[in-house]
Amino acid sequence: MLVNDANWFDATVHGVDRVRDLAVLSICCSPSFRAAELAGQRVRQGANVFAMGYPLGVDSSVLTSGIVSRVFQHSPQNAWMVQTDAPINPGNSGGPLFNMDGNVVGINTFVVRESESEVSVEGFGFAVAAESVRGVLAVLKQGQSSSIATPTPRPRATPTPGRNSTRSYGPQDGALPHDNDEYIEQHRAGVYLNDLTARVTFQNPYASSVGEWDYGFTFRAGEEASFHAVVVTSEGRWLHYLREGSADRDSDPIAQGRASSLLVGVGRSNELRLVAAGDLGWFFINDRLAAALDLSGGDAEGDVAVITGYHEGNEIDGRSARFTGFAVSEPWFIGNCSGELEHNDDGLIKWEELPTNERDFIVAATFVNPYEGRVGDWDYGFMFRSTGSSTFHAATVDSDGWWMHFLRRGSTEPVYETSGRATLNLGANGQNALFLLAVGGAGVLHVNGVQVAELDLSGHTASGAIAVGTGFYEGNETPGYNTSYDDCAAWSLD
Repeated sequence: MLVNDANWFDATVHGVDRVRDLAVLSICCSPSFRAAELAGQRVRQGANVFAMGYPLGVDSSVLTSGIVSRVFQHSPQNAWMVQTDAPINPGNSGGPLFNMDGNVVGINTFVVRESESEVSVEGFGFAVAAESVRGVLAVLKQGQSSSIATPTPRPRATPTPGRNSTRSYGPQDGALPHDNDEYIEQHRAGVYLNDLTARVTFQNPYASSVGEWDYGFTFRAGEEASFHAVVVTSEGRWLHYLREGSADRDSDPIAQGRASSLLVGVGRSNELRLVAAGDLGWFFINDRLAAALDLSGGDAEGDVAVITGYHEGNEIDGRSARFTGFAVSEPWFIGNCSGELEHNDDGLIKWEELPTNERDFIVAATFVNPYEGRVGDWDYGFMFRSTGSSTFHAATVDSDGWWMHFLRRGSTEPVYETSGRATLNLGANGQNALFLLAVGGAGVLHVNGVQVAELDLSGHTASGAIAVGTGFYEGNETPGYNTSYDDCAAWSLD
């Protein structure tokens, strides 16, 4: 290993993470050697950064500068990634991406030079974010391979169990008059939150043939025009914006896409639902998930509002965007739990209920594998919306590395079932963090910090019990063993 462009040292490889393209090496170095430090906070969009490396085999290190284009969760590498326009070339891979303080905000990994349609692109360099590097360091230092992911998303605060009525608003009906000025029309809730759930139903103001329109939410709105905004348009699209002190309504969105469940016809209505939990958010349109949102930028908390006329020209004087049922609340903490579920070869699911009865909620827990695969098969996960008489949803993972979602209704056989692959720690005593979000007819499942599935919950939307469980499938228990769980917590979104 070359240090300071002059000194070579023999390095020992301790651990390798092939998914994230990371490795931990140690060297025996001079007393003057000082390692660069990982940044303590996530780098923000627009920040100045410097990529360091030995591009094209040059003899001395080279610094290239740029800005952070975005920070996002990259499922193929199971990690948070920093995208930058700082030039990155062969020889930069594995080198640091520094912030202005000289701390490492990422490890340079790869660059995209051509789109899938073979269009040449520039300024598409990527680095594994410092927080994902930090998350695997301990395991790699011990000489193990790693599949530990980024932290499981969840609301940041864990208050005393119970509802907090002082941090809620609505439901409220109203109308946002169009006046085609330079300002966004809004109705503010006056509740300043980081974690939140908001809902509203808008009626389309006019036919798209008459003119374009948009409506949606602003949230985490702080001082000096700083906020997130998520809107839908008469063109059948959703867009997510982050404004940080700029009054430019036409700045580029940080994410956008087709809103397939949006009804754009004249006189039609659309129910919008927003959930924000820490650095992640989810946007629902008419009871279907439209988008997962990256909320890592912007102010820590702020007001929430329903809006129209986000884009210039999307208002017609004399018209209005009518809304009903605008409500905002902070997810209220149900409680936490930990324990063990004893295996028995009796064909019955073993579960432990949380003290609640919910339709819409967030639940997260870390499970410990009861044994390795050669001993036997296992599964564990969440049972939810359990209304008795063997009617419930379940979202689980198993010893073969699969996630499953099924619905039972009054029998031992699922009436609906789907599955897919997940990146799991499968060894004896391996730990896996599961996160489940349920909102109406839609759900989201994360495994070890990575979204693995969008769940169709429309087959059973009644409120019910939430539980952690094991032995969901017959034969997935070995008597004499236990499935343990910890860091289990749940929040109501009802």
